Amino acid sequence: MGSLDRRLPVRLRMRWLWLTVPCVVLPVLATGCAQPAEEPKPDRAVSSKHEEGVVHIPDASRQFIAVEEVSAAKTNSAISAPARVDFRDGAVSQVGAPLEGRVVNVHVRVGQAVKAGDPLVTLASPEAAAMRAALETAKASLREATTELDRQQRMLQQGVGIERDRVAAETKMSSANAELTKVEAGAAFVGTGTGTSLVVRAPIDGVVIGRKATVGLAVQQGGEPLVEIGDPSALWIVADVFERDLSRIHEGLKTRIDLDSARGPLEGRVTSVGTVVTPGLRTAPVHISVDARGAILRPGMYGRVRIAAADAGLTLPTEAVLIKDGKESVVYVQKDPLTFVRRRVVVAQPVEGRVQVVSGIAPGEKVVIRGALLLDGSADQLL
Repeated sequence: MGSLDRRLPVRLRMRWLWLTVPCVVLPVLATGCAQPAEEPKPDRAVSSKHEEGVVHIPDASRQFIAVEEVSAAKTNSAISAPARVDFRDGAVSQVGAPLEGRVVNVHVRVGQAVKAGDPLVTLASPEAAAMRAALETAKASLREATTELDRQQRMLQQGVGIERDRVAAETKMSSANAELTKVEAGAAFVGTGTGTSLVVRAPIDGVVIGRKATVGLAVQQGGEPLVEIGDPSALWIVADVFERDLSRIHEGLKTRIDLDSARGPLEGRVTSVGTVVTPGLRTAPVHISVDARGAILRPGMYGRVRIAAADAGLTLPTEAVLIKDGKESVVYVQKDPLTFVRRRVVVAQPVEGRVQVVSGIAPGEKVVIRGALLLDGSADQLL
């Protein structure tokens, strides 16, 4: 303390030393320097900082967790999907205008039954008149060429003809015949009639399911269809099945179809499985032939279909599967009685409270089937 200590009396120097003693030496007198006691942590499940997705729980929480050992077994699971009634391939004919013109008469209405060859629409087409005129001209040219060839052949037989003239007449007739064939092919679209009148006829038997033709409408060749005809006897069920379930479906599987307008379920079988998945919904069409005896089916009816898919697979209660971050399906696999590991899985569509696990877990593993949300409060349940 230097020269100041030597100038102070002994009593004052003792008091100075007492005040300068560090607080760590006298904790009782200097309580403001003591560290606060650490509070006990709550008894709850915690996620390991060293391994992502690993959860440890206290022994008191074990009673709220139930696990199930998964095993591969032959199951008669069913795939449920929305369905609709639609025309089979080739059962719908879209009839357009064969030539440019204008609609002068419409002979059918929507819902009307028609036979092949029945008139649908009458057009006024200048091209039709031109093609008919070209057809008559080609026929006349062929008759003239044929007559000339006969004359040259008779003259040659009588000894007054020339071979070169006969060959020229024969060439002219061949050319006229080829021209007539070409004109007839084009005139086949015109059909019978005279002048500019052109009658568009039904190509198949069926029912008119759509009509855009109206009197006065200007039409062009290759434009929009004027009339749509569908065969009501050629119908099937189209089910929109999710991509993840397509591998379990094959031709011949039995199905049950429930339509809102039908009195009871209909039985059917899978006819074909679509090969193209829609980008948005990630579904593909599954076509089902149905025995509709006693039922009235109309295109556009909606319902649901259940496809029986007997396969060997792993299934879990839907409560066991959690949705992480709104898109990822996960389950929790037991590592030891108090430790659980999050596992990403691929699942099929839930059916009757259970869901098939396509990949992610193996037979023999123990999976949390009750209380999974206690392990991951930020996730959502599958159902």
